[in-house]
Amino acid sequence: MQHQPERQTHSHTHSTRKARRADKGRRRKRRLVTASLTVFGVLLLLFGGSIGVAFGTPWGSNLRLLAAETVASTRHYEWARYLTTPSEYAQILKGLNGISVRQSSTDDVSVANTRDITDVSGGQPVQVIPLHQDGYTGYVMLVQDPKLVRLVPAQVHGSTGEYITDMAKRVGAIAGVNASGFEDPNGNGWGGIPVGLEYVNGMVKQSSKTDPSWATVGFTKDGVMVMGNYTTSDLAQIGVRDAMQFHPELVVDGQPTITQGDGGWGLDPRTAIGQERDGTVIFVVINGRLHGGHSVGASMKQVMDIMLKYHAVNACAMDGGSSSVLYDDGKIINSPSTLDPNGQRHLPDAWMVFPTEQAADDAVN
Repeated sequence: MQHQPERQTHSHTHSTRKARRADKGRRRKRRLVTASLTVFGVLLLLFGGSIGVAFGTPWGSNLRLLAAETVASTRHYEWARYLTTPSEYAQILKGLNGISVRQSSTDDVSVANTRDITDVSGGQPVQVIPLHQDGYTGYVMLVQDPKLVRLVPAQVHGSTGEYITDMAKRVGAIAGVNASGFEDPNGNGWGGIPVGLEYVNGMVKQSSKTDPSWATVGFTKDGVMVMGNYTTSDLAQIGVRDAMQFHPELVVDGQPTITQGDGGWGLDPRTAIGQERDGTVIFVVINGRLHGGHSVGASMKQVMDIMLKYHAVNACAMDGGSSSVLYDDGKIINSPSTLDPNGQRHLPDAWMVFPTEQAADDAVN
């Protein structure tokens, strides 16, 4: 009987502790709910504010449309819908596919003879110049003798194209860049089937693309770059040896094609080909997508401006994005944005540079 109050005291203490734990748990849950609602509210506010800025302010709209143009110029172009209004999306696609091709003159270029080229270049077939600009990095490659430049088709296995390193070793080329785009219905990036014309050593390997914005780009046997709308019979008549198709044109007869805005293609890795009046071939390859020294990529206008700086009389964009690659002296010297473990993408073809004209003839004949 004397120990009963002690048991009651222990029971009361245990109940009090249990109640305190329950109350503490409820306070913890309330704090968690309050914190979660606060975070959700902040995120909602930021999202709403971002949407307001992106659609409601001039600079926000410019950034949003630049991002949409960048996405629209990739194989995932339909994702640009989520960044635009329906009318903006239609306008972007129209800009990418509605530029009419202008015919370049074949009289603008007079190829220097081989002896003069050797004197100027010191006997080196190519000259590589690094580019370091605000927002992007890349390279310019100059080839003084255009007769050393040939379009080399890939050895295709199934639907898979060929790495440019393997292509160069196979044909004995010393330098080169990617050329055609490729059919990619499943988004695999295998590069086996070129989009548009592939015309190699006077023979049609792939038929032309019937699209008014796609320019035919090629070289005659004399090393003159031609650009414009051509049938294969036209190419044969003017003595074109190799040709392919892509877009957009950047410089025609020494005049820029982009006179307003940035060209409408956003910022991406880029490849382009051009030619000076003396015949020198200009390759431009731009890193992008935070590869190659945190390079975001370049606009089409920026690539055009590079071509003009190097005195291009005619120039056209090649396939870009993850395909953009520059090969020189046994290795890739730019920083491709591809996720391929080999650091490069399978290509359908490439513009390759050979050590001599005879070596080029031997490789393609």
